[in-house]
Amino acid sequence: MIAWSWELLGEHERTVAERVSVLPGGVTPASAIALCAGTEVPAAGIPDLLAALVDRSLLHLAPDPGRYRMLETLREYGTDRLAASGDLGTVRALAAGHFAELTARNDPLLRGPGQLAAMRVIGAEYDNTLAALRHRCDTGDAAGAVALALSLAWYWQLFGRHTDAAFWLGEVLAVPDAEPAPGRDLARATHLSHRVDTRRGMSAEEAADDRAGLRELAGRLLAHPEPAGPYGALVALQLASVQEEKSALAVFGRWADGDDVWLSGLARMLRAEYAENAGRLDRMRADVDAALDRFRQAGDRWGQATTLTMRAQLRQYDDDDLDGALADLRESWSLADEFGRLNPADELFRDLRRIDLRLRRGDTGTALALLDSARERAPRVVSEEMLVLLDALEAGFRVRLGHLDRARELLDDAERALRGEATFPGDHVRTLLGNVRASLCLELGDPAGAARALTTAYAAALATRDVPILAVVAVTTAALAEAYGRPHESAVLLGAAARLRGAHDPTDPQVRELTARGRATLGEEAFAAAYGTGRRLDRRAATAEVDPARYVAARYPAR
Repeated sequence: MIAWSWELLGEHERTVAERVSVLPGGVTPASAIALCAGTEVPAAGIPDLLAALVDRSLLHLAPDPGRYRMLETLREYGTDRLAASGDLGTVRALAAGHFAELTARNDPLLRGPGQLAAMRVIGAEYDNTLAALRHRCDTGDAAGAVALALSLAWYWQLFGRHTDAAFWLGEVLAVPDAEPAPGRDLARATHLSHRVDTRRGMSAEEAADDRAGLRELAGRLLAHPEPAGPYGALVALQLASVQEEKSALAVFGRWADGDDVWLSGLARMLRAEYAENAGRLDRMRADVDAALDRFRQAGDRWGQATTLTMRAQLRQYDDDDLDGALADLRESWSLADEFGRLNPADELFRDLRRIDLRLRRGDTGTALALLDSARERAPRVVSEEMLVLLDALEAGFRVRLGHLDRARELLDDAERALRGEATFPGDHVRTLLGNVRASLCLELGDPAGAARALTTAYAAALATRDVPILAVVAVTTAALAEAYGRPHESAVLLGAAARLRGAHDPTDPQVRELTARGRATLGEEAFAAAYGTGRRLDRRAATAEVDPARYVAARYPAR
C-alpha cells in the first residue's frame, strides 16, 4: 500500500518525501530545503510540495506551526528507498550539517535577549540534532561530533539533561581522533562532569576517579589560550563541581571584571555561591548584586532568575525582610516560567524555597498546599535521589508544623532508601536526615536519640565542606543543649551558628523560639553575652564548638 502511494507521487514530491524521511523529529520548510540540496527540486517550491504530501497523507501537521511529521512506517520505507539508491548517506550528511549549523547559530543566543527563541528552536529540533550527532559518530567524524556536542552543552546544562549529556558525550569521545584538541578536552571534562551528576550505579572508586580526571582536564584546559563564552563558563562550572576552590576563584576573578558581560555575571554568581558556602555573606552580597546587574545587561533570564533566588535569601537574613524576599522569588519564578520546564531538580528546589518562606511568614495553609502540590508532581519529574531529599526536607517542615507521625514516616522511608543505595551522593541528605531526626526526637522527649542523630548529622555536614548546612546542625544542637538544661551553652551555639552561616537568621522559627526562651531564662544581657561569645569565634573554633558530642547526656545529664 505504501509503495502504491509512493508511485502515485510526482518526481519532486517523491524526492522530498524520501529525503525528509531521515528526520525523526519532524520537518520544516527550512530543513526540507537543506535536505534537497543538489537535487532538481526548486527551493521555492518546497512549501507547496510539503502541503501536497499532507494532502496525500504521507505527512501530517504537527502541533507546532510550520512543522510536519511522518509516521514511523513511512519513514522506514523512505529511508529504505534512499539506501537502495545509494543516497542515504548523502542525505544524512546534509541533515547533520544543517542541524549542526542551526544549533551552533542558536547556542550563543541562549545567553542573551534571544534566549527564549533559541530554547524553542533547539528544543523543537532536538531529536533531529541527536540524529545528526549519531550520524557523525557512526561515520567517524570526530571533529564534527565534538563541535556539535559542544554546541549542545549549555542547552544540556540549562535544562538539567545530565543523562543525555553523559550518554552523547560518551558516544562522541568513543570516536577515534588522531589529533586531540582543546575542544576534545572540553568535551571530555564536560562528560566527566555530567557522569558525576549521574553516577548512580558507579562505585565510590569510579566516582573518585572521575573527579580526579575532571580536575586534571580542567587544569589542562586553563593552560590553553583562554576559551571564550560558554567554553570558559563550562570550565568554570567543572572546576566548581570538584571543589577546586583556589583554582576556580582565580578563574572567576579574571572573568568577573572582563568585557564579556554575560561571563562576568556567571563568574560573579558562582563566586557568590562559594562565598555563601564559606559563610562570607558580605562577599556574597556584592557579587549577587553585580551578577544580577550583568545578567540584566546581557538579557539572560536564566541568570536573573538564579541570582534573584540568591538575593531573596540575603534579604531574608539581612533585614527580616520576608516581603522583599518573596518579591525577589516571585520575579525569579516569573522569569523561570517563561522558559517552560527547565531542570526538574531546580523546580523542586524552587518549590521548597517557597514553602520555607511561607512557613517563616506564618502562612501555614499556603505552605501546606504548596507542599502537597510539590509532592504530587515530584515522582513524575525527579530522580529517586531527589525524592529522598524531598522526604528529608518535607519531614523537617512537618516537625515544624507538629505533624510528628507524618515526619517519622517520611524519615523512615528516606533512611531506608539511603541504606539501599550504596553509591548515593548523599552527605547533604545524610546531614538533613540526621538533623530532622534529632528535631523529631526532641519533640518526642528523647534527647539521647537526638544526640545520636546529631552526631551522624555533624559528621556528614563536615564531609560536605558546606558551612551553612553545618549551621543548621548547630541550631538543632542548641536545642539539644537547652533540653539538657544548659541555656548558656544553647545561646553560645546560636551565636556559633550565626558565625558559620555568616548572618543572624531571625525569621527561622527554631532560632526565634530558642532565642526567646534563652532570653527569658538568662535575661537579656546574659543571653546577648553568650550569643556574642559564639558569634565572635573564628570558623575553625565555631566548627568545633557545635560538635554535638560536647552536649551528650554523659556530660550534661537532664535536670
